[in-house]
Amino acid sequence: MTLKGFKNKHIIVILLLVNVSLVYLLLYFDVISVSKCAEYLERPHTRHKLRVRPAQLSFNMKNLSKNDYSKLIDIKNFSFIILNEHACDSADVFLLILVPSAPGHAEHRLNIRGTWGFPKKGIKLVFFLGMVIDQQLQEEIEMESKLYGDIIQGNFIDSYHNLTYKTVMSLKYVVYHCPKVLYILKIDDDSFVNTPLLLNFLKNDLSPNGAANLFLCNDMTGSPVIRDNQSKWYVPEDVYPDNSYPSYCSGWYAIFSPDVCFKLYQQSQNLSIYLFVEDAFVYGIAGGKANLKHIDISKYTLASKNPNLLFDGKYDKIRFLFGSPNMNIKLVKRFWEYFRGKPVPLTLGDSVV
Repeated sequence: MTLKGFKNKHIIVILLLVNVSLVYLLLYFDVISVSKCAEYLERPHTRHKLRVRPAQLSFNMKNLSKNDYSKLIDIKNFSFIILNEHACDSADVFLLILVPSAPGHAEHRLNIRGTWGFPKKGIKLVFFLGMVIDQQLQEEIEMESKLYGDIIQGNFIDSYHNLTYKTVMSLKYVVYHCPKVLYILKIDDDSFVNTPLLLNFLKNDLSPNGAANLFLCNDMTGSPVIRDNQSKWYVPEDVYPDNSYPSYCSGWYAIFSPDVCFKLYQQSQNLSIYLFVEDAFVYGIAGGKANLKHIDISKYTLASKNPNLLFDGKYDKIRFLFGSPNMNIKLVKRFWEYFRGKPVPLTLGDSVV
């Protein structure tokens, strides 16, 4: 080898080392920014700190049983009726939005696609449904799936008492078909997401490279188990004997990283009981088994506020990521139009684009 050739190779090696060092520095500063963000996300209900690590882009599937794919909690013969398994094939899915939806809520789904769930680079929107008896409705769902490619349907009857199956099915879909997404939002089809601000929050307050150990939601610590058999949420003692649920997240929305999704799914699949109170079951009982801790971000929602005051400018100084549960279609549209006309804050702080 000539002296010149040796020098050239030496220079190439040095450049490669410099590039690797720069990558590690970028990752380091991403983690630092997330740690600072945790200081104002943390709420009094928990001492848990948001320690975010670089994203884990694969799951340890060896921790699941051999028949896991065909099992859904206590359903031994589970299968997807409609799968759309390639929805996450794009390499740049930054945020995956999981929306459990009633089969008859086609108008809700259409409204979401046209407002806060409007197609945008880096975002993938997927709806989750159960099985229906009405053949005409099933045909309409299949047509909707062919048109939009965002419907996932399982082979259990769609009902309120089967909502837990629907939620765990959505986690199953992530584990098996979307393992490389960076962030996950699970939200009901009757709520609102301030999508532009949420994206800025994830990218700027957290990290553009994804995260681990991330679990944000509305906290439900100390919720009692309802024993009134006339209540919608009645649970008998022989099903769940404790008088209160473990600390859990309200079911209408939650943000989590893929590793948290995997742990919630794995523990849900291993539980020996079934509770139709899906948020207590998945986020509380299964989450507790996985030793997961969540951070309350209810101050960034309109859950405890009058949503109509938003349009009077009463909340202009508050950064809202989410609306409230049980919003009608008209109100969701009005929210979207309102936020579309506003500058998008770069973070949950005061600066705006």
